[in-house]
Amino acid sequence: MTVYQMAKLYYPRYWTLRMLNKLVKAGRLTQAEVDEIVSGAKEG
Repeated sequence: MTVYQMAKLYYPRYWTLRMLNKLVKAGRLTQAEVDEIVSGAKEG
């Protein structure tokens, strides 16, 4: 399982936006991926 897949699965229940931003800084996610995860969580 990739970091992206884990983020989609665990945000926002277990992972916060702060955690996602830390992963961007660490180079594990892109900002575009974070935006997609966050917008997807808001939709459903």
